[in-house]
Amino acid sequence: MRLVPGSLIAFALFASAAPAQPPRDSIPGPVADHHAHLKSPEVARLWFVRYPAVELPPALDRVLRDFEVRWRARDHAAMAEMFTEDGMMRFGDAWRRGRASLRISLLDAMSGSDLRLWAQQFGMGDSVAYIAGSYGHRTRIDRADIGRLHFSLRKGTDGVWRIAAAMIESVNPTSASDTATLDARRFVAILDSAGIQRAAVMSLAYQFGSPGFDVDDEHVKVSAENDWTLREVSKYPDRLVAFCSVNPVESYAVEEVERCTRTAGFTGLKLHFTSSFVDLRNAEHVARLRQVFSAANARRFPIAVHMRTLDNAYGRVDAEVFLRELLPQTPDIPVHIAHLAGWGGFGPETDQALGVFAGAIAASDPRVANVYFDLTAVAHSGMPDSVKNVIVGRLRQVGVQRLLFGLDLTQTAAQARERWEVITQLPLNPAELRAIATNVAPYLRR
Repeated sequence: MRLVPGSLIAFALFASAAPAQPPRDSIPGPVADHHAHLKSPEVARLWFVRYPAVELPPALDRVLRDFEVRWRARDHAAMAEMFTEDGMMRFGDAWRRGRASLRISLLDAMSGSDLRLWAQQFGMGDSVAYIAGSYGHRTRIDRADIGRLHFSLRKGTDGVWRIAAAMIESVNPTSASDTATLDARRFVAILDSAGIQRAAVMSLAYQFGSPGFDVDDEHVKVSAENDWTLREVSKYPDRLVAFCSVNPVESYAVEEVERCTRTAGFTGLKLHFTSSFVDLRNAEHVARLRQVFSAANARRFPIAVHMRTLDNAYGRVDAEVFLRELLPQTPDIPVHIAHLAGWGGFGPETDQALGVFAGAIAASDPRVANVYFDLTAVAHSGMPDSVKNVIVGRLRQVGVQRLLFGLDLTQTAAQARERWEVITQLPLNPAELRAIATNVAPYLRR
């Protein structure tokens, strides 16, 4: 199998004068996925922290016990009576209000004959209280929680505590055999269904270095996750390549990058500034980033970077720092910027950041000679035409030959197909769509 480099295809499409436009429905799907993740059981567990149960005052504990008994019995009418007259409960993305509405809605929502509710935090006043916790299988106490709950309670004039508002949401189980994990076998099946030939798989090891988690033996777990990703990818050497990852501002970052470069099989490095709490306006962070970028370049290790930070003021200033301080460290390798320099969707801050790179490209700035951008999760169904037009304007400024398709953490074939479908809904012409579908970054070319 041989993939044609996207830059050559883009040149061929635009070199001739006024080429005939192919019909949009004849445009093939993407040949390569440049932004993919697998999820190990360890990462799945990391993302679902089970806090210890706490003992509730008897009056509040009675609410949980009555709720679970009626839930297990599928007694929706009795459960609705546990709410205040104007009580609310969330179902999916919608709220239902009032006991009459809840009686009907609960009939479809309730399931599970052996569910148990646990409180993990609570507060209690004279007439209002709250309970936050989780639920799972009462006969399988060794299993991780399968959902979360939050009750706001109000005490009536009769002295009975009732639910004023409830939020109950299911989450993916986290045992190794459950669908919360995503291994190479499942992922390749998704690629096959979507007609995608190859993919760059980015390790989620940086999650263990995120300040958002409390992790013991952090570097050890980062290395272990990188190695797990490599082992999975190695099962499909003709389809997948592996990128290791690390929090770039941790003290061990350069050491881990160098370890990965010495480990046969790794192709590049994934950095995630949001999860790593990177601040591009912090001089110390920028200095550490320069070291990581320089180490990757010295070993010809391509970089894929989610450069959006947590700063609410993120935008032009941050992109200018990236252009001025980091890209000069990587003259010899591709730098692939995810989500068009945002984190999904397309707001003013992403437009500002992308505009900095568009200006540098227009000026033939050598610092952006090897820069690519992926469209992962940028477009979505229902996006206003005004936003679509802004996106396409920017895409044409940076040049379609720099644009890459990606899936991100996609769990189903339907999700994979939807990722491409929303891109085809942008007001791009057929030649531009065909170029994006067939573009292949240097690190995936064969």
